[in-house]
Amino acid sequence: MHAFASITAAETFTSTRCRVRGRSTLHWLPVALTLSALSGATSAQNFPAKAIRLISPFEPAGSNDGVARLIAPKLGELLGTSVLVENRPGAGGVIGTEVGAKALPDGYTLTVATTSTFSINPVLRKVSYDPLVDFATVGLIGVSPYVMLTHPSVPVKNVQDLVTLAKKRPGLVEYGSGGIGTPGHLAGAAFARQTGIEFTHIPYKSGASSIADLVGGRITLVFTTMLVADSLIEAGRLRALGVTTRARLPRFPNIPTIDESGLRGYEFTLWLGVVAPGKTPDAIVQRLSDALSRTLRDTPTHTALAGQSVEVLFEPPKDFTERIRRELVTYAKVIKESGAKVD
Repeated sequence: MHAFASITAAETFTSTRCRVRGRSTLHWLPVALTLSALSGATSAQNFPAKAIRLISPFEPAGSNDGVARLIAPKLGELLGTSVLVENRPGAGGVIGTEVGAKALPDGYTLTVATTSTFSINPVLRKVSYDPLVDFATVGLIGVSPYVMLTHPSVPVKNVQDLVTLAKKRPGLVEYGSGGIGTPGHLAGAAFARQTGIEFTHIPYKSGASSIADLVGGRITLVFTTMLVADSLIEAGRLRALGVTTRARLPRFPNIPTIDESGLRGYEFTLWLGVVAPGKTPDAIVQRLSDALSRTLRDTPTHTALAGQSVEVLFEPPKDFTERIRRELVTYAKVIKESGAKVD
């Protein structure tokens, strides 16, 4: 009887204590949530209190680096601090992107995101980041078309000449890219598959290295962005055979599209944007996004980007995230069809 009474008393005490503790927890929960929200708001109000690092995951003088350095000054001015571009190249942009993913989510580390690093690498490579989880999108900067380039010494004047040459010399037409699975590689693979010709792909450690070898006449062909190619075309150091957009470019109206040259439906473009680490407070992400939007509306910055063949096309975080989500599906199919594999 006493034992039963003791157990009952103990159960009553435990149950009562749990109810009290539960009421206490529920009582303090709104307070905790309020304090957390106030802390986030205060953090955003005080942001930024120091310089911001903008990681460019490719080598200096590459296409991403050029865009990063064009937007950094105005972005910093609007935020009231310095935005310092830091190059972290390697593994087709994976190394720098992983650094950005692992940074503190405080808004002081941003990363330049591209088609390669966010839509292709996560499908093709074993990467330690999930573009939809480990990053908070700040905004899309714009898109840049690709162009098929050859050396002036190569005896071709247009796309059809190249196809004829490649069919006469199967496997002897060498095209370079910034690495396996990069847009330049996939653009060439898609071209070869659609025309039924055989290219020999030469992957380089960077796109800049492949361009250097093309300028030196050591390879036949490269698919690269107009951001990289325009000055070389204008100087006559390289010859443009076709652009990868559906319409001709206003700045280069004499360069035909690959689509109009006989490869109907052929299209490849590169997008560039800015992202922050995944758990960056929403208020800080919005502050950064607003500043990026204003940067891209700044006339000198907009003009400078257009001069580098970047079509400014700002997208806010939600739309930018949806773009990445769609392209992960699209490029999974493209990569499978191309047979691209990383050793």
